[in-house]
Amino acid sequence: MSFKSHGPRRVQGLKNPVMSERRNAQYIWNTCQNTQPSSLSLKQFIMARFTRHARTAFFLCASFLFLSSIRSFFNGRTPVTPAPQDPKPDIKQNVATTVDCKETRRVEYRVLEGKGYPFPLFLATGRQDGDQDKMNVVREMMIHAWDNYFHLSPNYDELRPSSKHGHNWYHPYNLLSTPVDALDTLYIMGLDSRYEQAKKMVIEGLRVDIPAVVNVFETTIRVLGGLLAAWELDGDQRLLDRAVQLGDRLVMAFETPTGLPAGHFNLSSGQPGGHMGAYVNLAEIGTLQLEFQYLSDVTGNPIYAQKALHVYDVLHDAGRPMKGLYPIDWSTSSIRDRKEPAGEAYGIGAASDSFYEYLLKLWISTGDEKYREWYDEAAEAISSHLATTSQEGRYTYIPNARLYDSGFQKESTFHHLTCFAGGMFSTGALTRRRGPWIDLLRLGERVTRTCYESYNRTATGLGPESMHGADLGGSDSRYLLRPETVESIFYLWRYTHDPIYRQMGWQIIQSLNTYTRTPTGFIGLSTVSSNSPQPDDLQQSFFLAETLKYLFLLFCEDDVVPLEGFVFNTEAHALSVRGWGRRKGFVRGSGEVATREVDKEKGIDEKVKGGFEMRDAEAGKDDTKVEDEIKEKVGDRVVRDRGV
Repeated sequence: MSFKSHGPRRVQGLKNPVMSERRNAQYIWNTCQNTQPSSLSLKQFIMARFTRHARTAFFLCASFLFLSSIRSFFNGRTPVTPAPQDPKPDIKQNVATTVDCKETRRVEYRVLEGKGYPFPLFLATGRQDGDQDKMNVVREMMIHAWDNYFHLSPNYDELRPSSKHGHNWYHPYNLLSTPVDALDTLYIMGLDSRYEQAKKMVIEGLRVDIPAVVNVFETTIRVLGGLLAAWELDGDQRLLDRAVQLGDRLVMAFETPTGLPAGHFNLSSGQPGGHMGAYVNLAEIGTLQLEFQYLSDVTGNPIYAQKALHVYDVLHDAGRPMKGLYPIDWSTSSIRDRKEPAGEAYGIGAASDSFYEYLLKLWISTGDEKYREWYDEAAEAISSHLATTSQEGRYTYIPNARLYDSGFQKESTFHHLTCFAGGMFSTGALTRRRGPWIDLLRLGERVTRTCYESYNRTATGLGPESMHGADLGGSDSRYLLRPETVESIFYLWRYTHDPIYRQMGWQIIQSLNTYTRTPTGFIGLSTVSSNSPQPDDLQQSFFLAETLKYLFLLFCEDDVVPLEGFVFNTEAHALSVRGWGRRKGFVRGSGEVATREVDKEKGIDEKVKGGFEMRDAEAGKDDTKVEDEIKEKVGDRVVRDRGV
């Protein structure tokens, strides 16, 4: 059975204020037309008629210009004047290579009928403004990263560019992290020959029964998620077979007294392992559900979803002192009552971040209303108790905190990992426009701008691993090719089409090519505060899976991986959205190719570094005016709830 893909849908925006002026102008025109010459001479009549027409034309032009300026003012945007030609990225070592893609792929999808809640249709805006030149810059970066891995460290987890050899996380065994993580990025970019290289390596070389203790969380989001996304797009049954084989082993990790999965276990024997024993963190046990639910949906085997979703019920039913917030530390052996504050850690940084992300995304994927309710509780609690604004009002960030009887004691620093929250809050706000959605959308924008500013103010133009909230100075100045900031930039671009977000992304691309690119791949940095940082000699697989994918999609048209058709797991692997009815028939994506020409005059060249202002943090800004600006920016249509 086949289905036609839905095209992009336009935002239902505000009414056009120019229409009333047009009606007035038409009335004036009709009046002029009905004027009789009376006793005027022919010459006087002609001059009078000409004068009236001239006045009418002047009135129309003046009205149009005035109303256009008013609309620009309320849009809250400063027009960007593109330079004649895009600046070339400062690439120290250019690679002689040919992009083998036919152009960007369009992926086909269809939300199947059922009780689920599909992603709101307004997100497919129909604004066709892809930037082909910048897309090709990111494609070339992907080619450089993949080719060096393929030639220098094939069949290893990751590449060490400086050493020119491979690295395995479970030495001497591996799970082919880089080729699995790269699959859907290569496919979306249209890099067909390289996609086939990666797929061949995975199908022929991936072992899911290695006698090694693996991290269940990392294996799920990278390997299981990567296999499922590649099968979603490609349809090669061998990819799904590998995913099922891996899922059958990973599901054994849930065999614990509480049903919470072990953080580490042996893929061969199925026995828990690792130095942490029964202790696990919130992210490890709460970031498996999207992949396991999807695996149940496409195989018809409910066991994967049952095991994974039981975890959410256990976490939600456990006694907690604060509604909406979940402690970071848990045990697989027992669940204790935590109704009284005891100094436990809370936050959305390392060890907890993606749990909150998956509450929202599981609702988007399945339509189960209880996950949306739990996410809304969490978002409100994070906004009220954890979100922090610096003293001068310039920066907004979300630190970890400990809860005591006297209240939360917040840390003074925040982690780069929390920068994903800009995308999460904006997605949550715009998929259900009720309650404090305006405040949460503003929070998402402010977090994103703060995280970008942590890049913008360093010597390299790249952000530190963790930083002080007061001044964004790095408390851990390393840069590990992380994706969270560009992830939020991508989402805010898709939702607003504010050109500032593409400017941010382009600046980061230039910094990546200047400071992390080597002749043999991309590396992390020991510090972002020096123009001559030491490399860390590791090309992270998530750089190919996430960072480059989000940067590429930032400059694509909106119907390349449309957000109403796909949801990204926390490793940026694209899984289709189908609601509860998707088991009625699975429809995979097609490999249709884009051919649209891009107007080069739409390119973004404006230099962002040093000139970025956080507009929403301006003191004394009228909230009503801000709300009007936001509604103008994202569309003033209220998304109606659907029954489930």
